[in-house]
Amino acid sequence: MMEKVKFMEGKKVYLRPFEIHDVDLVYYGKNNAQVRETLFLFEPVSKENVIHHINLWNNSSESVLFTICKQDDGTAVGQTALLRIDYISRAAIFYIAIYNPLFWSQGFAGEATQLVVKYAFDVLNLHRIQLHVSQENENGIRAYLKAGFKHEGTLRQAMYHQNKYIDFWVMAILREEYYA
Repeated sequence: MMEKVKFMEGKKVYLRPFEIHDVDLVYYGKNNAQVRETLFLFEPVSKENVIHHINLWNNSSESVLFTICKQDDGTAVGQTALLRIDYISRAAIFYIAIYNPLFWSQGFAGEATQLVVKYAFDVLNLHRIQLHVSQENENGIRAYLKAGFKHEGTLRQAMYHQNKYIDFWVMAILREEYYA
């Protein structure tokens, strides 16, 4: 039997390419009330839609998609990606989602973020990685700050959610900050 594919490894998690059985995890997460809250999703998502969306990311030269797995037993817990990769400007958008609330607040997202940042700078030779995060997502902001992201600005009242408008932060890390 072959060993598990581990594209990048940390202490708590490893990143691997998407596999077709990961559709069930994403389908569950995008339809779970707690997860939907954090991702600002508002409508049911079919398995067909999940497959279509993942295929768009997986088959694009402008994105790199990883499944986040627990190091101890290989359980898939979420996905992370670099999206809209611009090889001229050497910039990308960072995405991460832990699709099962049972795996929140265990350091998986933080370590996966650090692995993707390392990959972006060391392998893809990018210059800038940015993201948008709800100002209310304290855990996410903490993980991004720990990975070296800096708060660059605020998108005021950027999203309507739970009967109010939410501010979003623009956060980014530059190559020279990562290597400093």
